[in-house]
Amino acid sequence: MELFIAYDDYMQAHRTKQAALFHAMRDAVLNGSLEPHTKLPSTRQLADQFELSRGTVNAVYDMLLSQGYIYAIAGSGTFVGDTQQLSLKASDEHRIEARLSDWGRRIQGLALQGSASVRTIPDADKAKAGSYSVSGKRHTIEFSLGKVELAHFPMKEWNRHLYEQAREQYQHELRDAYSSDGHDELKQAIARQVRKERGIVADADDIMIVNGSQQAIALLAQLLLNQGDYAAIEDPHYVGARNALLSVGARLDAFPVDEQGICFRPQHEGYKLLLLTPSRQFPTGVVLSMERRLQLLQWAQQHNSYIIEDDYDSEFRHVGRAIEPMKSLDQAGRVIYVGTFSRTMLQDLRIGYAILPQELKEPFRYAKMVYERHPSSIIQQRALAAFMNTGQYDRHLRRLKRLYRRRAELMQQLLAQRLQGVLAPYPSQAGLHIYAVWQGDEQQFGRFLQACADQAVYVVDARKYQLMHKEPALCLGYAHLNEQDIEEGIVRLQRAWEAVQADAAQNRRI
Repeated sequence: MELFIAYDDYMQAHRTKQAALFHAMRDAVLNGSLEPHTKLPSTRQLADQFELSRGTVNAVYDMLLSQGYIYAIAGSGTFVGDTQQLSLKASDEHRIEARLSDWGRRIQGLALQGSASVRTIPDADKAKAGSYSVSGKRHTIEFSLGKVELAHFPMKEWNRHLYEQAREQYQHELRDAYSSDGHDELKQAIARQVRKERGIVADADDIMIVNGSQQAIALLAQLLLNQGDYAAIEDPHYVGARNALLSVGARLDAFPVDEQGICFRPQHEGYKLLLLTPSRQFPTGVVLSMERRLQLLQWAQQHNSYIIEDDYDSEFRHVGRAIEPMKSLDQAGRVIYVGTFSRTMLQDLRIGYAILPQELKEPFRYAKMVYERHPSSIIQQRALAAFMNTGQYDRHLRRLKRLYRRRAELMQQLLAQRLQGVLAPYPSQAGLHIYAVWQGDEQQFGRFLQACADQAVYVVDARKYQLMHKEPALCLGYAHLNEQDIEEGIVRLQRAWEAVQADAAQNRRI
């Protein structure tokens, strides 16, 4: 039996072999390298392994025994102790306050700040506009966001590409070794895809591969904003995007959204960055009108500002023709287009991309190299490129569009049949979730959420995305649910509402 510990490393730091062995074993116990209750080698075996005297090893075992790091069972041997209490004690004794940078302190404080650092801009023309846990033994139906259809995913074909790239990795060890901006064939495939599907004319060199759209937004915030600079965002919005901007110390103004998208009325001329979801506003689903798109592009050009266009799920259009992305309308290089494969492929495939104006390509590339000198997920990037180049991605996308269209229609139909007057869905012609506004008061909404939990149906409370107007609403994601689960889920929502009504009637009688 051999013991795998970093004894040689400890010899560099300690003057005696006994001290080196003791500290190497103690630290291995504390950090979990030696798992609790693992049997240790005999003193003779350990002495032979590290070319030590048996007396030295006996002395080390005696010290570890006396301090509780190991224990002995007569006739069975010596074992690693249960280190949970030891680890807690050690961590308490050595705990110090981290000396964080300004950026680090802002990151740490985001969870405590909430919306305190965001100025919300009211809109006189607009009426006031979290996840909830579930319980019970029934199968839970989750109207959650971010999940995608897996039953129809071409797993066999995808795995074949992955295996092929894994085999080739050893034949071309240094290929893409320093391509932190991404695998070139994937960038070329994306350039063809966005030209065909979104009307965006881009070369492979304009595209940077990132680990999901969140990384792109965070890098851009660090690249473009100094502490105290002004940035603007929609209200409501994706919390991760807000935190990326706040983390760099930006002063953030949140502008309300109406049926034509963001109501951007600048409070001053100092905005350096505007973050939008124009193709399908998150989470409401409204589309930014062409008139406002052109106005915002003109504003950005006049003020030398940038617009981040986060296009998170517009591939799935159920009715009509999509309005052109702002990037395709941009003639002045003011728009940074951010896309992701998390909705069209597997939700755990963290591959996204940014299409950058000419002057930002090199700065962004260097910024990403600070975090990733070598590209991550390179095998998945190569597999995705092959998946797209063979036409399998397009076939998969066509299947998903038909599937999600049916599910979207079913959701709208069932909400109208069973919850009319209770939930008012926003008109939605695309995407993978429905934003539905609560028609009762806020107190009723709280009881409804609890009733949903009692009915084993998971819903997303949309108020966590809102700042100015805490309008009770739900986000109901359906991409991962089959038709039977959608029907059952809406029935459970109806039962939850009926339970709220029944409780209210009983309270009136009392």
